[in-house]
Amino acid sequence: MEAALSLFTEQGFRATTIKQVAEQASVSPQTVYNSFGDKVGLLRECAVFAMSPMGQDEVLSFLDALADEPDAQRRISLVAQFSREQWQDGALDTDLLLSSSDPRDPRLAELADQVLDYKLELNRSICEILFPDPIRRSDVTVDDIAAFATAVDSAPTITTLRKLGWTMEQYENWIVQLLGLFLRPDQAG
Repeated sequence: MEAALSLFTEQGFRATTIKQVAEQASVSPQTVYNSFGDKVGLLRECAVFAMSPMGQDEVLSFLDALADEPDAQRRISLVAQFSREQWQDGALDTDLLLSSSDPRDPRLAELADQVLDYKLELNRSICEILFPDPIRRSDVTVDDIAAFATAVDSAPTITTLRKLGWTMEQYENWIVQLLGLFLRPDQAG
């Protein structure tokens, strides 16, 4: 998958062939086909791999640690750090591939929708921990915040900020500031 992700990122999804992926991974093209079915199946597995570089167990451990943190501002800081680390660990590459893939290909469109659903559900789980009723502003719901977080925590946003010269540390600080807006005024630091 690392070979495929590297080639997809460098050359683009359309320009990359299974033969090139197999050569870079030092396996036969038939092995790639047997393992992933086709190029879309390979991209799907790359997306799953990149969406959660830490793995499902680590995500659950992160959510547990987040729930154990009593301080609302510290929880927000932990989430911003988690987001930055995800982008630094390769989530951006796959997100960019999916956002730039051919929307006319129904399998790629379905995969992009699945990735969006995964991100929204993960953000909903995070926001339920970050913003329980007693500390959340009354004019927003957890679903509102999760949708906002999913839009802000996306490849187009990260790419734009990087082009404007932002560092990932600036991005992390910005996420802390944005998420802090959803706390009740008496909870904001």
